[in-house]
Amino acid sequence: MDARTVTDHGDLEMALGNARQYRDDMVLWLALQVMMTDDVALADDALQERLIVLQDRIENMMRNRLGLPDRDAGYPAGEGGRE
Repeated sequence: MDARTVTDHGDLEMALGNARQYRDDMVLWLALQVMMTDDVALADDALQERLIVLQDRIENMMRNRLGLPDRDAGYPAGEGGRE
């Protein structure tokens, strides 16, 4: 599959609807993602870890609002969740 292939339009519509509904959270999550690519941030392991923790919190808040399990729920350490 490439970037132009859509396998399920219903999933895409749901994702776009959630992005619109939770725009403020999406903006914060994306801002953290951009910060994590900064050369200064990349050189600071502690800062990288804190940014990841913040990003995970935002994602889990959104999942909670949508009635989904936490992203790391049910994964043993090293098998699916962020360490």
